[in-house]
Amino acid sequence: MRDNFFTEVKIEESREKISHKQSIMFIGSCFTDEIGNKFLQHGYSIKKNPFGILYNPLSIAVCLEKIAKKEYLTKEDLIKVEDYYYAYSCHGDYRARTEEECLALINNSIEESHSFLSKADYLILTLGSAWTYWHIPNNYLMGNCHKVESKFIERKMLSQQEIFNALDKVINHIRENLNPNLKVVITLSPIRHWREGWHDNLLSKSTLYLAIEELRKNTSCYYFPSYEIVMDELRDYRFYAQDLLHVSETTVEYIWQKFSQTYFTKETQELNKRFYKLWTMQNHRPLNPDTEAYKKHLNKIEILKEELQKETIQNL
Repeated sequence: MRDNFFTEVKIEESREKISHKQSIMFIGSCFTDEIGNKFLQHGYSIKKNPFGILYNPLSIAVCLEKIAKKEYLTKEDLIKVEDYYYAYSCHGDYRARTEEECLALINNSIEESHSFLSKADYLILTLGSAWTYWHIPNNYLMGNCHKVESKFIERKMLSQQEIFNALDKVINHIRENLNPNLKVVITLSPIRHWREGWHDNLLSKSTLYLAIEELRKNTSCYYFPSYEIVMDELRDYRFYAQDLLHVSETTVEYIWQKFSQTYFTKETQELNKRFYKLWTMQNHRPLNPDTEAYKKHLNKIEILKEELQKETIQNL
């Protein structure tokens, strides 16, 4: 009789630990958003997707380079689609009715992100797809297609070497010119890009996997096996969202627990629980905010917040 019913992905506990005194930048796919939210809920100082969600590593490298060098976007970096201006290199969340508003939105993010990255302890990158999309009229790489007509878009898949070269170059630039102590963790998104087709999705993931291995060996990057956890431990559609492509909340929580065991000490994990309690208390929406019970609830929030601030300072 079997005593286990799944293939466990055994992860060696990291010697490098993450604590609440450290700051972390997240860049990458929508899976990055999910994990970044977990850090936010558990009391960490983070900055998440300063150019919006990005799937391919070349767009991620462009984003990082702009931030590291504090290179601001100009009107030439924008495209107008219907009533809005977008930046070629950014997600569609960065849009505005005027060029000036759009540039202000993005360049403010570059300014804030440069300052954050210069002091960050960790950079966590999640690569989603090796497929890239280019605007044919001016050969611009697009972080998002922004509903541009397909006749103006060319689709290309990056090679393993192109991925390695782009990320190796920008990571080394950051360490040499901005933040020499930055640690980099790379993950491969378990979310399937089925619109690419099943064959092209597998080619894409395989290419990313090989490039990540080269980065791990040659660029002093750590690798966390999110992809393998979903493919091997959670090998069932119960662990996917309704579209059967994105992962469910249960899966994100499971990966968070695995990450916690790898990168957090037991003390930090206990502190995580208390920060999460604070987060749930702060996000409670009362039916009647004028009651004595709710005033007591607010008082409890302030007490817990002060306790956690003291404990975090003591652990510095």
